[in-house]
Amino acid sequence: MKILKKDHILILSSASLVYFAALIFISFKKILLNDVIEALFELATIPFILLLAVLFLFSFKGWHADNWKVTSKAFFSVLILAITLFLIIIATVYNI
Repeated sequence: MKILKKDHILILSSASLVYFAALIFISFKKILLNDVIEALFELATIPFILLLAVLFLFSFKGWHADNWKVTSKAFFSVLILAITLFLIIIATVYNI
């Protein structure tokens, strides 16, 4: 029995990209948020980082199961997660 289907991994990967892109955008533009919204962002950050690591594992496992095909959904998940990780690293290096 599979825990997550490839469609779910792709959706969660896209959600993590959107979350971190929004977080970086808010920080870059120095947008002041409501205290409640800011607290929600703070509470969700660590789970999203953990989700990123878990999704990488499942995506690589799925991509391996698809015989490393570039057209598989698992490849697109790996690509989205790599872009997300790249954005996080760039934002950290440039202190955004």
